[in-house]
Amino acid sequence: MNPSRTAHLVVDLGFGDASKGTPTDWLVRRHGAGLVVRFNGGAQAGHKVITDDGRHHTFSQFGAGTFVPGVRTHLARPPLLHPLAMRVEASYLAERGVPGAMELAR
Repeated sequence: MNPSRTAHLVVDLGFGDASKGTPTDWLVRRHGAGLVVRFNGGAQAGHKVITDDGRHHTFSQFGAGTFVPGVRTHLARPPLLHPLAMRVEASYLAERGVPGAMELAR
């Protein structure tokens, strides 16, 4: 195990309405993370983030760290994707200063 690498998990043990977006964004910024892994749920997710500069977005398919330049989203199994909704979300993110969100998702 490489001691210089760490992982932080934000998990909701209830019914999914636990405000995971803000802590995820904070952890990405605090620890310089380059990747957010979405490992459950689907396109109905609502991970709301409001940045210090006033930008806000409710992430549904992209990771809640996507406002941070270069942070990628990994969509692990079993999340369900809605391709059209993902394109629409990428357009919203581009309007909020995140161009190329689709290229950051795998």
